[in-house]
Amino acid sequence: MDADALTVNSVRDRPVSTLILCGDLDLLETGRFLEQAALAVDDRTERLVFDLAGVTFLDCTGIRALSIAARLAPSGCPVIIRSLSPMARRIVELLGLDLANLRELSLGQELQDWLRDGGTTQQELAPVEPGTPFLAGTEGCP
Repeated sequence: MDADALTVNSVRDRPVSTLILCGDLDLLETGRFLEQAALAVDDRTERLVFDLAGVTFLDCTGIRALSIAARLAPSGCPVIIRSLSPMARRIVELLGLDLANLRELSLGQELQDWLRDGGTTQQELAPVEPGTPFLAGTEGCP
């Protein structure tokens, strides 16, 4: 098993459901996380806790997965982020997110407008002249 693979441990203490995450919460791991969250949360859950102390990497899809998992909790159920790892805290700060309102996180307005106006998730690729660098500053790279 990959050292950075996500592990999710679910702990239930009467009405409190805690999900303890260790490893990377990224595009490759969000499905597994959401499966575990769906199993851990039910209509008896009065408090949902995400313990992120062991998260070694977090990307935008991981943040989105946390938001989706928070919405699994019954209405009125507080959702708490506990022990945010320093790396995860830095990502949250860079994104300017308020995790106290995790349920309300959504697509940015610009992306919502683009999708509403007929955008797709597939990007159109324009032909490029041979030898044109893909990124500025990569001239001469093989």
